[in-house]
Amino acid sequence: MGLFGFLKKDKGEKSNKKSNKDLDENLDNNSNFSESSSFNESKQDDLKSDVKDDKSNDSNLSNDKDRNNDKDKKSKKSRSRLFRRSKSSDDSSIDFDSIDNITEEDMRIAKEKRLKNDNRSKEERFKDESFRQLALNHSNRNNRLAAVMEIKSQDVLEDLSLDNKDRFVRTIAASRISDPNILKEIAYNAKYSDVRQIAFDQLGMVENVFAEIAKFDKKGKNRFAAVREINDELILMDVVINAKDKKVKMRALEKITNDEILAEILKNTNDKKIINTIIEKESFNDQDILSKIALDENYDKFIRSESIKKLNPYNQAVKDLAINEENEHVRVVAIERLEKEDDLIDIALNSQYSSSRLQAVKKIDNQEILCQIALNDSDKFVRMETLSKINDEKTLVTISTDEDNFVRSEAIKYINSPIDLVNIVTEDSDLIVSKNALNKLLSLSDEIIIGADTNLDKLLGNIAVKSDNDEIGQLAIRNINDENVLNKIANESSNLNSALSAMNNIKSEDLLKDLAFSNEKSEIRVKSVEKIKNIDLLEDIAINANYNDARADAILKINNQDILTNLALNDNDSKIREAACMNINGLNTLKEISINDSDEYVRSIAKKRYDLLSK
Repeated sequence: MGLFGFLKKDKGEKSNKKSNKDLDENLDNNSNFSESSSFNESKQDDLKSDVKDDKSNDSNLSNDKDRNNDKDKKSKKSRSRLFRRSKSSDDSSIDFDSIDNITEEDMRIAKEKRLKNDNRSKEERFKDESFRQLALNHSNRNNRLAAVMEIKSQDVLEDLSLDNKDRFVRTIAASRISDPNILKEIAYNAKYSDVRQIAFDQLGMVENVFAEIAKFDKKGKNRFAAVREINDELILMDVVINAKDKKVKMRALEKITNDEILAEILKNTNDKKIINTIIEKESFNDQDILSKIALDENYDKFIRSESIKKLNPYNQAVKDLAINEENEHVRVVAIERLEKEDDLIDIALNSQYSSSRLQAVKKIDNQEILCQIALNDSDKFVRMETLSKINDEKTLVTISTDEDNFVRSEAIKYINSPIDLVNIVTEDSDLIVSKNALNKLLSLSDEIIIGADTNLDKLLGNIAVKSDNDEIGQLAIRNINDENVLNKIANESSNLNSALSAMNNIKSEDLLKDLAFSNEKSEIRVKSVEKIKNIDLLEDIAINANYNDARADAILKINNQDILTNLALNDNDSKIREAACMNINGLNTLKEISINDSDEYVRSIAKKRYDLLSK
């Protein structure tokens, strides 16, 4: 409400209009109020006119502002007494600690001192106390107001003005106070804005009155009009921090240009729009103030971080924060801001914080330092971060043996030596690391120079032969096209599944015959015979293969009676004779074997075959 809003009728109580009108007249004629008020009659009319007619706001307030400016030149009474500047002639900064802040304890102590020096008679004290009780408790408002008018004690009037719910009682009580110390107490501590307005006005602090209107008046146009009247940037700061209307806050903020005050607002607000508006101001770039914000832990970490981003990268505050700041978010932003590599190296090698070392590494190009960090840093993520920037293949290969499998996998991404990748695949105990190395090798297929030792199929063959892991072996074999390599795997791999997979991928029956002839694994020999269709090859296996299991399977797939008869009658191995008997068609031969073979089971097989063919 406006300064004189308390003169309006209180809708909360039913009172006689005539009595209220008389009371208003008495208030207007009250000498204490008239002498202490800094508003003259024309000022009252201007302010009331501003509230009633929005269209005339600008012209009236412009006139008010001119009058205020004239008054400022004549007297310092109308200036804000909220703060004082530093007394040092070399330092024009604002001493925010000196802004008036009267606590309840301060008020209690001050009141006790005043009561000790109270020169009222007992009768006067009794009267003041009686009138106080009437002002507080009487059911009739007019009587309560009349009681206020009779009170002489400034302290009693202060008590009534601080938090009394009756607007008329508290405002009249405030208007009758003349002690500047008490006025200051209620100006900063009264519960209701109307009382604070009166106190500020009587102290000659006109812009503080406008601040109360800007912060708490119910009418938006009054609030905006009040902001236009305020020029003191500290008072505008109070509006920005404490006003309820966000638009009023922003209007007040637009008028503030002092970087120190803007910094103080940042410390005392959570309003993101206000914070962003201040931070994004191009004019908000004073390096000293930005440094103070960045270094001050009382500011929110995001405000401090945004201040760092506006600091010169060579500002000492940036380095101090990058090295010593405890808040990780702020510290990392400071490191991001640094540009001098020596400082970054210092952090990367010596900081106790892994997040700091990690961020510093991102900005370092010195190969020697990067290698040193990659090999020695205690944090795996720091070590991993160096790998994308290291050019030395030997260092990368060394790191591929790191104790951490994630670090090893990361190093593999940057290794381009096929031989080294093969070694990693076959020697690393972690399946994921081995697969990563194998996939990296496959990705280099177009870049590998074909030669005696670097042929991709041969490299994959070496992996399949050496690896004990089924999954690695299968992945390697699936990418091999050279059947000679597959034949080598089938012959040399100690992993049966890899050997079988390699054999299954061979289409050449000559190679399959070789496997059937001499492979040391029975499963490979037998499966090779199964895949062979060529009768000549099968007959060769049946007669000459080194292992009887392959010969026996081959015999079952041939029908050459001469070969079968010769094998059935003459082979030293009973399994071979048995297999041959199963395909012989000659009755005489079968009869002879059933009588003369040295093995009972072979004789029984021959007899069964003879009986079958004789029917």
